[in-house]
Amino acid sequence: MTFVEAEPPATATPAPTLTALLAVQESPAGSLVEYVIGGQELTGAKRELAAQMLAEDAMQIRCGKASVLDRWRARRDGGPRETGARSRAVEVYVKLGFGLPDAPANDDHLQGLVAELLWNRLVQERLVCRDGRRLVHAHPVKADPLETGGDGLLVYANDTGTLVFRLWEIKKHDSQAKKVSATIGRASKQLSSRGQEYLAKLAGPETVEQEGPLGDLYADIVELWLDRSERAGAGVSIGTSKQHAPTRASAFRSLATAFPDFTEPGQIESIVVAVPEFPMFAARVREIVWSGL
Repeated sequence: MTFVEAEPPATATPAPTLTALLAVQESPAGSLVEYVIGGQELTGAKRELAAQMLAEDAMQIRCGKASVLDRWRARRDGGPRETGARSRAVEVYVKLGFGLPDAPANDDHLQGLVAELLWNRLVQERLVCRDGRRLVHAHPVKADPLETGGDGLLVYANDTGTLVFRLWEIKKHDSQAKKVSATIGRASKQLSSRGQEYLAKLAGPETVEQEGPLGDLYADIVELWLDRSERAGAGVSIGTSKQHAPTRASAFRSLATAFPDFTEPGQIESIVVAVPEFPMFAARVREIVWSGL
């Protein structure tokens, strides 16, 4: 009898991260503002995969664990269209931030939404930061970008186990007359002047939902922000087109100007995703979301 040695089972190739698809590049060590820039070469199959990721994320944020998410996925993947209330329920979720094919959301709002989705996935993929912070809790972006309140809030544990947070403002940039640095500056000023209001809106429910050190952080978060504590920090994220990608660190200077007391490494951060034809990329994300109707 001849024994044939079994081949080892094939291992699935891990799906690429958005960080990898965007070929994100970090700022030089010691930069006053820690920043990353990516997306300039996002084309072809990688571009389509990135758009599919964001459409999936958008619907997960909207639907949570509701069965309507599975119905949306089935239709997106070529299944039959639902009827009656089941079809209308899918429309309700899809309409948030995207509108519907016969009444699409404003293009500016759509691009702002996609800028938020890009930030949302990138920061959740970054489990450990350059300064050693480890991600503990990430607030998902809002289902509808027109809702009032802060855009993004992240909680980390530093290398001593102390919980710290970063409040983010997220914007799209498409101006041909102004540089992206102007949008970073506008976002920085908005965060500096209204950050405490954004945090106040987020903190109350979290003091009920969270316990222990995390709940204590939320109970104190507004005071920590107003005191410009070492446990606080700020970030600005921009979604834009390739030609607007910053070429100098000075593009981020306004963020440091808005927060002169945030001087620890990683206390002020920025993300710029600059993909070819950002408006068209945002429109493709919407097309994929609509394909589930």
